[in-house]
Amino acid sequence: MKTRPLTTLLISLLTLCTSAGAMTEPDQKESGKSRPNVILFLADDQSYGDMSLHGNPHVNTVRMDTFAKQSIELTHFYVSPVCSPTRASLMTGRYHLRTGVTDVRHNFCKMNPGEVTIAEALKGAGYKTAIFGKWHLGDTRPHRPMDQGFDESIVHTGSGIYGKNSYFNPMLLHNGQSKSFQGYCLDIFTDHAIGFLHARKTDGNPFFLYLPSNLVHTPLQSKKVLAQPFIDKGLDDKTSQIYGMLKCVDNNFGRLLDKVEEFGFDDNTIIIYTSDNGPCHGGTTPQRYMAGLHGLKGTVYENGIRVPCFIRWPAGQIQGGSTSSQTTAHIDIMPTVLAACQVKKPKELQLDGVNLLPLLKDPQHKLADRMLFSKWDGHGKPQEELAFAVRFRNFKLVQANGMNRGDICNKYSELCRAQEKGEKTLTDKPTYELFDIEKDPGELHDISAQHPEMVESMMKKYKLWFKEVSKDL
Repeated sequence: MKTRPLTTLLISLLTLCTSAGAMTEPDQKESGKSRPNVILFLADDQSYGDMSLHGNPHVNTVRMDTFAKQSIELTHFYVSPVCSPTRASLMTGRYHLRTGVTDVRHNFCKMNPGEVTIAEALKGAGYKTAIFGKWHLGDTRPHRPMDQGFDESIVHTGSGIYGKNSYFNPMLLHNGQSKSFQGYCLDIFTDHAIGFLHARKTDGNPFFLYLPSNLVHTPLQSKKVLAQPFIDKGLDDKTSQIYGMLKCVDNNFGRLLDKVEEFGFDDNTIIIYTSDNGPCHGGTTPQRYMAGLHGLKGTVYENGIRVPCFIRWPAGQIQGGSTSSQTTAHIDIMPTVLAACQVKKPKELQLDGVNLLPLLKDPQHKLADRMLFSKWDGHGKPQEELAFAVRFRNFKLVQANGMNRGDICNKYSELCRAQEKGEKTLTDKPTYELFDIEKDPGELHDISAQHPEMVESMMKKYKLWFKEVSKDL
């Protein structure tokens, strides 16, 4: 993995400090309360269909649904097909390939230390920052959360909690030091998030709280009391475990919301709820509700990259219960947060996302046309022609073939719904499909033959994009 040379890194840091000082000076006239707090809650492997709001007949996500009614829902919010790439884009506002993150394993999931994160930008503007949960962008110096702008961090290592390190009473890293904790993983993370909020109630500082849950990611280790009701309904063990873990996410998200209100933060706090990708094959059976979307985690089909996204900001900023079907993405979170917090980005920093504030405040606002790109082929170093998607207006170009680990994430035959197109055979031969997502959200009807000019145009744009964002890999 490529990192910035020391001299370049020092210059970047000096520029960031200078920019931070210049951009925060005018705001010192205002009280801390005038700048909003920010909470980003990120579920892991929660699909679009894992909510009762989206028609799930098995699980009642009471707190998520209530929160949605108080928020704007971005119904076509896109992320990357797998964990680390999404997390890199959320933290930086940049396509993951620019950040050095190309995969979920080994050095390929270590983010370049020269990247500027939301936490670093807000910390430079006087915010207190914390992360509790799943980082997955590097466990060692200089890639740790504490090296990337977080004042406090309690996280697990790698992609998850595996082996002898159970979801119950896990070993976690507290500010870089390994420590044993008592309790269930997400309860622990939420408890400490609440403690962080209580400290801000005392000191009055604005804050950025990042709570990236490790649920509903495998291994399937739900609390028995939460999984049992689904077993009693006749659901299989895998699905029951998943939905039990989903209830745990819903409960803990609700606990956090309750404390935000109790501590008096609710009117001046932006809360974002989303997920990092679609459902993993390890927690997927025919009984798991897919909301009519095709594909799984690891694919560039809709069910791999389109996830729930709700943003709440009271105080007259966002109208609760509103929706927007315009195409938005993980790369938009950082520029939106910085704009809302009146924090300018460092001049040399290139962001790929756009500021969504005009849309959030007015769902009828029309965003400028743009193409959004999704890419992950599982090869570590990405290959241009393999596994990508391009979204433009109502069109979506998909080239799903050629994944190195396609046999892991693309077992469709036993999982496809009746309304989906059926079994797919993934090979190394590129196959280009074009869909009208507005008319065909399940990606049933390939219209590439009817629109060859659109396929050609989107392909050209993709190749230019790939060359540009991967030039430093």
